[in-house]
Amino acid sequence: MVFLFSLINVSFTLFFFLFWQYIESVLFWIISVIYIIYFSKILSFFVKEENIEEQYSDKKTKKFPIKSIIEFLKKWSYYTSFLFFYASLYGFVYSINLIYNFSSFSQIFHYITLFISLIITSIFFFFLQKKKEVIFLIFRSNCIIYSIIYSFFLLFFLWENTSPSIFFIINSLFPIITLLSVLIFDPFFKYKIYTYILFLFYLFLIGFYYASVIFSTTTLWHIFLGIISFLIIVYTFVFPYKSYFRSFKQISQTIGIYAGYATALFISISVLFESLSPLLLTLLSISLLFHYSVHNLFKNYVSYALFLLLFVFLYIKAFILLWTGSLASDIFFIFLLPYTFIGTSYLIHTKYPKDLYILHSIAISFSIVASVYCFIQMDSVDILWISTLLFFESILLFISYLRYKL
Repeated sequence: MVFLFSLINVSFTLFFFLFWQYIESVLFWIISVIYIIYFSKILSFFVKEENIEEQYSDKKTKKFPIKSIIEFLKKWSYYTSFLFFYASLYGFVYSINLIYNFSSFSQIFHYITLFISLIITSIFFFFLQKKKEVIFLIFRSNCIIYSIIYSFFLLFFLWENTSPSIFFIINSLFPIITLLSVLIFDPFFKYKIYTYILFLFYLFLIGFYYASVIFSTTTLWHIFLGIISFLIIVYTFVFPYKSYFRSFKQISQTIGIYAGYATALFISISVLFESLSPLLLTLLSISLLFHYSVHNLFKNYVSYALFLLLFVFLYIKAFILLWTGSLASDIFFIFLLPYTFIGTSYLIHTKYPKDLYILHSIAISFSIVASVYCFIQMDSVDILWISTLLFFESILLFISYLRYKL
């Protein structure tokens, strides 16, 4: 493999040089030199073998940076080899395009990469039962680099608003199969958790891009919110309970819940600054159900607070449309939601001990912030307004205190 990839890079160097493409020629010459030195035994002159005592002492002392770098690079050499291979392949297709000026330069690259990946995948499944470690290594390396390359393609196509061809669709969906194969069938890989994270990220990219193609009239922001709202449910409540994903339960739920936090924030911003469309109300409902379920199942107080705050943002949006600026509307706006929250705590028993404190804290905090806001908006100081405000605030604090004592 070292000889083959080195030969490919040297060939590209000569090819570009013969056709007066000196920048590309220099680039591939540098890659060739790095590749030959890096994957050959030349570096072994700089890294001496150590006995057990020296290795043990090295753990206590700081290693030379060059030695650490070399050891790290050698450890991940198989990934770099496939990265260089696909870079060389892209350069080859690009150089041919310079001569013949093909109308679909990127399509040729998609044809070749699909062909190569199909061959490697076929070999992998053919030798699957024999458990050849080198076959698993080659398949895994190609799978990860292939997925990263098409992640960049998806981002580029999304940015350029490019419609996919049939071969691009096949190529872009292929990493889902190969990443799943690594997660399920590869017994030699110790870092599957990182492959699983790449798998989750790639699912998001695939969903985001093809949703933008199918729903072309919908804004990318709303598509983003829709895809991530769907995926946080899958990551948190579906994948962790599948037998082949059970070992990734913690990381899957962590990613899903933290993504749910961000989604709640994004939806709250959209609720405040956009008109309430059926899509936005649907996404808001999904986020409410998600955070209530997360809190109910995992005793997650952050999700419970976000669940209540989403109601607050929806309430504010409704009053922005109905607010008249009169004394009655001010009092109604300031105290309707807090009284509802605290009154609900009398009727419905909270599941966890701190739920009551969070519910009442948000209710009282909202009444104070809303009071300050309405006071700032006043043209002049109104004693009646202030007296009425203090009266309702005193009752609110009293019934909150009384609920704590029950």
